[in-house]
Amino acid sequence: MKKIIGTVAALAVVALVGAGAWFGYHAVFTDPVAHYAQVDADRLTQADENNNDFAYHYDLPAVEANGKTGTLGFDTSRELRDGAYLKLETLALRGVVRWEEVAWDEIPAAAQAELPAPENA
Repeated sequence: MKKIIGTVAALAVVALVGAGAWFGYHAVFTDPVAHYAQVDADRLTQADENNNDFAYHYDLPAVEANGKTGTLGFDTSRELRDGAYLKLETLALRGVVRWEEVAWDEIPAAAQAELPAPENA
């Protein structure tokens, strides 16, 4: 009986470790979280030496599609258009892995509520 309990416990541990590894892999490599931000030229600095050869760094207030706010930092190879809206994709442990300029109407309503509206809206 002890052998069966030990085997079941070992299988349970293996299953939990496997599930944790699967979750970790997906969180780090495959399930990006979308954030939205507005470019503010006043938040532009020179990137530091550990920047993958990108010259510029931004720290922007950002909001997730559900309205959760925070600040995201990322490096770019060029200055971004002041006032432009961005969709930033992040991965756990890696930070911002992709960004693109988007129109105001492409931003989810909960995120729009936390961002400054365009002047012509």
